[in-house]
Amino acid sequence: MPLFQKSNIRMDCERCSRQFRIGEGGVCSSCRLMLCDAHLHGTLARRLLVNLLGATSVCVACREKAD
Repeated sequence: MPLFQKSNIRMDCERCSRQFRIGEGGVCSSCRLMLCDAHLHGTLARRLLVNLLGATSVCVACREKAD
């Protein structure tokens, strides 16, 4: 029995309607939308900040509004 398995549960991105696995996207802490990885993080560097360093998950659109 494998210790780590990919989830079979899929969600729809609320921006592009693309289906993604639970571990590949998430919820924006600002607008509270369920988003795919591209709309939530945007870049690999931002994803690493969130996953490894515990930065807040704020989507690309909310980060652009804040600037």
